Amino acid sequence: MDRVWITLLLLAGLVPAQAAVSPEQARRLDGELTPMGAERAGNADDSIPAWDGGLTPERLPAGFMAQGRYVDPWPDEKPLFMITRDTLANYEARLTPGQRALFSALPDDFGMPVYATHRSAAAPAVFYAGSRQNAEKAHFAEADGQLEQAAGGVPFPIIGNESEGGLEAIWNHRLRWRGQGRDRIYVQATVAASGDVSQVRFYQRSKFSTVDAPNFRSEGSVVTFDVLAVLDPARLAGSLKLTHETLKPPYYGWQRSPGPDRPLLSRTSEVGGDVGVIGADGLLNEDQREGYSGSPDRYKWKLLGKREIYVPYNAYRLHRAGLTIADLLGPRHLNLPPLRYELHRVWVVEATLPHSLPGVWTRRRLYLDEDSWQILLVELYGRDDQLLRVQEIHTLMAYDQPLLMPALETVYDLPARRYLATGIDNDQPESIFADVDSDRFMPEEANRWARRIGAIPLK
Repeated sequence: MDRVWITLLLLAGLVPAQAAVSPEQARRLDGELTPMGAERAGNADDSIPAWDGGLTPERLPAGFMAQGRYVDPWPDEKPLFMITRDTLANYEARLTPGQRALFSALPDDFGMPVYATHRSAAAPAVFYAGSRQNAEKAHFAEADGQLEQAAGGVPFPIIGNESEGGLEAIWNHRLRWRGQGRDRIYVQATVAASGDVSQVRFYQRSKFSTVDAPNFRSEGSVVTFDVLAVLDPARLAGSLKLTHETLKPPYYGWQRSPGPDRPLLSRTSEVGGDVGVIGADGLLNEDQREGYSGSPDRYKWKLLGKREIYVPYNAYRLHRAGLTIADLLGPRHLNLPPLRYELHRVWVVEATLPHSLPGVWTRRRLYLDEDSWQILLVELYGRDDQLLRVQEIHTLMAYDQPLLMPALETVYDLPARRYLATGIDNDQPESIFADVDSDRFMPEEANRWARRIGAIPLK
């Protein structure tokens, strides 16, 4: 981080103080709280159960086969109730402003099927151990906000007060357990106000690093290596984007334009932040992936507290093999039968963009799952502080790993009456979770990979 950027952060009040907790506070993680800092107990009326360890490799559901599709652990469950426009008043206390806005903006057939709550989130024991260590040691350097003395785990399992807790929470999301790496093929679909659907099919390869991974510093402190290749349609085939998301900006990016005669990957500064995702028609920026992706440095973060709300969770039906685009996508919103919402406790965090800094979204409100630190809902506000977009991250537990992963993400454009759904892979093999060597994410290797999978057309 250069001196000019540090100065801007200091003026904006974005460089935090140290954030480790005392040994007495940290001991709460051994009983009262889960290893990730969630409340271990259920809620007052038992509509949220106590956490019992989640779904792990020792608790595989019947019918699951190794390296096969993730099956629903609760296939016979029925919705407890359906929230509709007619019944909205009965449930508003457990809905967000963005969810209420969806009911106002979308047709009468929009609704939320609510099921029994299952606290399925889990992570490996070594990640829990790192989180426990971080509670007493991890902190921000006062000089430049750099994260220091963090092990592989969430850096702040016990977050602080209003002024510092928001930044700690978003760092927990950023460094949550995502596995070592992932290969997947998926479809990103945009649905216009007319109901017309445009599709882009991608092949994505990612590598995720914990801050104590071997060679983490020598590789430039890269948190995420990612290469994204367009397979079709023909007009975009050959598009390729390679990114190295570092612990602190700047990030590194390389891009290739579509077509067989284009040059191979070349350096680009268009990476992260407000840069649009390929083929998303302006509905999804790179820092909106999985709720929020990348450095939190541009925003001032504030913790608004914890709430019990209905959120997308355990989306196994949405992920089921054989569902078609028509099964999933309605003309104005996702079709209701495959959806599942549950009552969970979430941390509510608000991000405000200082007036001195440029950006598309002047305010974001994010809702983070207490059990995993995964963002589940986002509200995005424009320059006049008008709510413009609502984003949902439908998650499921990959119980053989174990890790919580997004099954499908949506972004609803409220004024334009259109939406995006990304991560659709119902007609594709299950995601492959594996640790890929970082050398595979160098430009020459990424070009070879893209040719091998057929993403770059042969001349």
